[in-house]
Amino acid sequence: MVPQHGNYQVLEALDKSAILLNNNGKINVMSNICRHRQALMFENKGSTSHIVCPLHRWTYGLDGKLEGAPYFKENPCLNLESFQTEVIHDLIFKQTHKPSEMNIKDAMEFKQISNLLNFDNYKLHSIKIDHYDFNWKTFIEVYLEDYHVWAFHPGLNNVVDCDNLIWEFKSFSSIQKVPFREKNHSQSSEIYDVWKSKINANSGDTKSEFGAIWLTVYPFFMVEWYPNVIVVSHLIPDDVDHCRNIIEFYYPEETILFDQDYIAAQQAAYNETAVEDKIICEKMHEGRRLLFKNKQEDMGPYHEPLEDGLKHFHQWYQTEMTPYL
Repeated sequence: MVPQHGNYQVLEALDKSAILLNNNGKINVMSNICRHRQALMFENKGSTSHIVCPLHRWTYGLDGKLEGAPYFKENPCLNLESFQTEVIHDLIFKQTHKPSEMNIKDAMEFKQISNLLNFDNYKLHSIKIDHYDFNWKTFIEVYLEDYHVWAFHPGLNNVVDCDNLIWEFKSFSSIQKVPFREKNHSQSSEIYDVWKSKINANSGDTKSEFGAIWLTVYPFFMVEWYPNVIVVSHLIPDDVDHCRNIIEFYYPEETILFDQDYIAAQQAAYNETAVEDKIICEKMHEGRRLLFKNKQEDMGPYHEPLEDGLKHFHQWYQTEMTPYL
């Protein structure tokens, strides 16, 4: 995301309040709010030698130290706040005051993850933000069940084989490993057919074992692996009826340089499934809203194994919320 000295990326997941910054190879998470009149400074991404507030030109070094405050007789010595970080599988996390049992590193330690979540030859290609008009928990519920795939995702169902889905669980995380469907299914979509043909062309005689691996760290963080792409997303609740998902697409550097057609095909397929999931979530959210309006409550059974992840999430959420109820 910030490979070179002076590169910065404004962090949408923190509502632009902080930036990711490369200072001579050291990656820092630093406040994006000026210490003078609390103005937001950077937008988007770029490269810089100093952090300069556009309002009054207060100037900070890449280490966050205030170097200049125009017309002040003495340096006010108000430095930018820098946050502690933790690197797990090449992903940078801003450390928070979390309970000791909420160990993200342990939550991400699943079989084969170290090999698949390897960003050594991967580069950030693009970031997109999807805005949704439903509760964040509905998004996670749909993400954590595969019961709807055969009925609602004909394209995805022709790439992954949910009949042989493998689940693994930890206290506040889960992983879905879905084999690659080599033989074409009777139903598909043109968009997914294009992507699948490119997967097969790139893999040659070495067929991919998995069509997808979906890792979820509760409540908001997801990492997805597909052939030649890693997708990192962060779901953010905005209010009870709205949320947004910040999605980062990473590809091998040679794919970015020489195979934009693969990227276009993969993202078209990803977006097709995202639109289908959006429809599912909207219907669930509206149905539950109407039940609430009518002072009713309902909850159906869990399908095993296709909804095992959904059940696990509900159990975790109930445990987390019980002290507050």
